[in-house]
Amino acid sequence: MSITAATRVYGVIGDPVGHSLSPVLHNAWIADHKLDAVYVALTVKSDDPVAAIRALDGFAGLNVTVPHKEAAAKAAARSEGLVANVLRREDDGSLSGFNTDGLGFLDALAEGAPDWRARVRRVLILGAGGAALGIGQALSPYVDTIHIANRTATRGEQTAAAIPNGRTARWDDLERAFGHADLIVQTTTLGMADQPEMEWPVGLCRPNAIIADIVYRPLETPLLAAARARGLTAIDGLGMLIHQGARSFELWFGIKPDVLKARERLLAALA
Repeated sequence: MSITAATRVYGVIGDPVGHSLSPVLHNAWIADHKLDAVYVALTVKSDDPVAAIRALDGFAGLNVTVPHKEAAAKAAARSEGLVANVLRREDDGSLSGFNTDGLGFLDALAEGAPDWRARVRRVLILGAGGAALGIGQALSPYVDTIHIANRTATRGEQTAAAIPNGRTARWDDLERAFGHADLIVQTTTLGMADQPEMEWPVGLCRPNAIIADIVYRPLETPLLAAARARGLTAIDGLGMLIHQGARSFELWFGIKPDVLKARERLLAALA
């Protein structure tokens, strides 16, 4: 494709962002639909991320990853909630913020465990960032309780308070939390390539538990490997990436992209 002054620029921002497969995903969809656009990854390091995001006024739309989702919501003139993983440039130049993490996760969960609604009453979410909040809020109408376990207890309390049936679980007592959950969702960077790993108490999980990890590099995280070794339902992070990305793409272009080809393309990129 040729890039001209008329080409619309989209991207993903965060720190780190070098691992992101979003450029592969979105540039393939852009090519599928012959759009005059390009999608890039951009590391944003700043003591004032709100100002840094507002300064990116040449971008028509952005995906936002850790640690800037709260800043993205603040940078937007209008935002659906306290965190935003999608920004869209409006005709008047202002930014609108959206959170596609939650619905993207529900789409991936329905793919990986089609009967999850019948199986899940109690949820444990590991981590308390923007993805944890979005996922918790999306799951909330369908389950009885959602427990948030976070290394920083005060942050966990804040996230739990923003979820209607949210509770907190102690990070130093994950054995108890794992043993009571029907669905465990890992949203931290633990297990990501070049990040610390952790030995999770998967051996205490309920026999019908579903384990999901939103990390996708590596695709088989230590948590998912342990879950599969026990015969549990294990859901990797590619599904959520694809489905939240598809919802982002539709917000920007008004087009529903092909999600079926996307996994094959991303697996090839990971190979």
